[in-house]
Parts: sequence; structure tokens; C-alpha cells
Amino acid sequence: MNIKDTERLLNVRVSANDKEYAWVKNVVSVSAILLGVLISLKDNSKIHSDIESKLFITTIIFFGLCILCGLIFLYADSDTEHRLVKKVIEKEYDLGGSNGLKATFVERRKIFYILRFCFFVSLICSVVSLVAYAIYPEMSF
Repeated sequence: MNIKDTERLLNVRVSANDKEYAWVKNVVSVSAILLGVLISLKDNSKIHSDIESKLFITTIIFFGLCILCGLIFLYADSDTEHRLVKKVIEKEYDLGGSNGLKATFVERRKIFYILRFCFFVSLICSVVSLVAYAIYPEMSF
């Protein structure tokens, strides 16, 4: 692989990371707003069934997890950049000041891959539980 291919691949990776970062940031913002609206519009004067109460609590928990996992996941790029700078500095020091920038790569920590997965799972679960909570009172048993 020549340097142009490597640069092109790096640009694609950076672009994909930027798009994912922006999307997760928007989803976290929308989820936080939905969570706030859901909590503030909760009618405490009305008597709710056990199932409806559990659906509400489940929805709140999944939205909270989605927001928490998303916010921590958004830190992944900053963490990776800090670790890359540290690695480049260590390489420079070990090589006695020669150019240590050659082929210096740092992978994301595994925890961020887990948080990314948890973010998507909790997002799906929060939407499903929100829909279930919204339609449950309308269903007649």
C-alpha cells in the first residue's frame, strides 16, 4: 500500500468517525430532551396499573443508559487522541529526537467498543419501551 492509499484510507476513517460522533451527539441530545419531557409530563394524579408503571420505569432506565453510554462513548476520540500524542512523545524520546511520527497508530480502548454497542442496544430498547408505554393505555384488555 502506497502513501496515497494510506492517506485516502485515513481520510475515510476520519470522515466516518466525524459523522458517527455528530450522529451520536444528536441522538444523545434528542434522548435527553425526550427523557425530560417524559418525566415532566408524567401524570401522578392518575392511577396507573402495575404494568404501566413498570413500562414507565423501564423507559426511563433505558433512556438514562442510552444517554450515559452515548456521553462516555463520545469521549472515545479524545481519549484516543491523548493516547496517540503520548505514544508519539514516547517514540520521540526513545529514538533520541529523530522523527518518531512514522506509522504511529493507536486503537480505541475496548471499553469504548462495548459502550458503543451498549449505546445502540439501549437506544433501541428505549424506543421500544417508549412505544410500549405510549400504546399500553390505549389497549383494551
